[in-house]
Amino acid sequence: MSLELDKSAWKRVKLGEVVAASKEKVDPSDGSVDRFIAGEHMDTDDLKIHRWGDPSEVDLGPAFHRRFRPGQVLYGSRRTYLRKVAVADFDGVCANTTFVVESKDPGVLLQEFLPFVMTSEPFHAFAIAESKGSVNPYVNWSDIARYEFNLPPLEEQKRIADLLWAVERHRLALEKQALELRATLARWALQQFDAAVGSERRIVDLCEFVIGGVWGAPAGEGEVDVLALGPKSYSGDVVFVDPNGSPTRSITRKQAAGRILREGDIVLERSGGSFEQAVGRVMIAGPDLPDTIPTDFQRLLRPDRDQVEPAYLFWKLRLDWLTGVTRDYARRTTNISNLAVPDYLARTLVVPPKHDQLALIERVGQLNGAVDQAVDEVEALAALHGSFLADVFGGN
Repeated sequence: MSLELDKSAWKRVKLGEVVAASKEKVDPSDGSVDRFIAGEHMDTDDLKIHRWGDPSEVDLGPAFHRRFRPGQVLYGSRRTYLRKVAVADFDGVCANTTFVVESKDPGVLLQEFLPFVMTSEPFHAFAIAESKGSVNPYVNWSDIARYEFNLPPLEEQKRIADLLWAVERHRLALEKQALELRATLARWALQQFDAAVGSERRIVDLCEFVIGGVWGAPAGEGEVDVLALGPKSYSGDVVFVDPNGSPTRSITRKQAAGRILREGDIVLERSGGSFEQAVGRVMIAGPDLPDTIPTDFQRLLRPDRDQVEPAYLFWKLRLDWLTGVTRDYARRTTNISNLAVPDYLARTLVVPPKHDQLALIERVGQLNGAVDQAVDEVEALAALHGSFLADVFGGN
């Protein structure tokens, strides 16, 4: 979908000619602001600030003195490849490594148009190219002030900004709907598992075996080439194993015999997660996978179909992760959480008759389908937003 823009009247400008980085200061300890924003509070490719900290609860240090106000744009100047740009909708304080950006003259550049200038692909590419340092690359304001772009007349800026903000508001509403649907699914499934009637079995005893993954050798150096699942396999809100994008590795036939995924196998995350996201995510293997294996930070669970439907066990483990149960079995080393897999799988699970398992699986699948539909709509809107930005800033 194209905006069919006439750019003949657009003017080539440098960012620093129409935009300024605010230098307004505030002392976060004097009670004049009740929220602070650090790098971890800003999300990649998301203009909305969803979380923040309380200055009264921590010692922020001298770097946190930059005041921001509603409508100003916050730009994370460290690790610019993370593409952290957000619009404040409240007063607060941030560190001096977060640029607080505003239009110099709303009669030349509308403030509501500015966020889209700074989330365009050409701007991100420029900022990344201008970054200095290798471990923690950064960019100076003087660097990105040299960024050039074509600025539409005010009336055109307003039309474009209104359209893009409408798309953004709709995307946020759909994201909220997806979260609510996911919460409904979790609550309902939790009730069903709690109410299940049957025999109790340890989770590990419901599996033919549990085995660790391997990383193997470079492709072609072993006996069998396979796709190796990495942390990116869990991106988004995946249910089924998708090896697309996974690297090819080489392993022995003995390693392959017990690790190449079959339909119904469950891949359990053993190491990973973060302070915000618990370790213990799971995926289930669907049919017709290419030869794919779990890697070192994962465990393969092969359910015993004589006792339990693989999807029944999968949804129980997924529910445990969604509701935070896995945190009780996590041990943190540096920035990585490790799941105590033997203890975690030693828990008991009520296993109802097969027909009850299948009925639960069917209903959960229906509810999850509604979640998937909402997520697909969010992704479609994000793609539409990206195409609009490309139309505006991608050339003449």
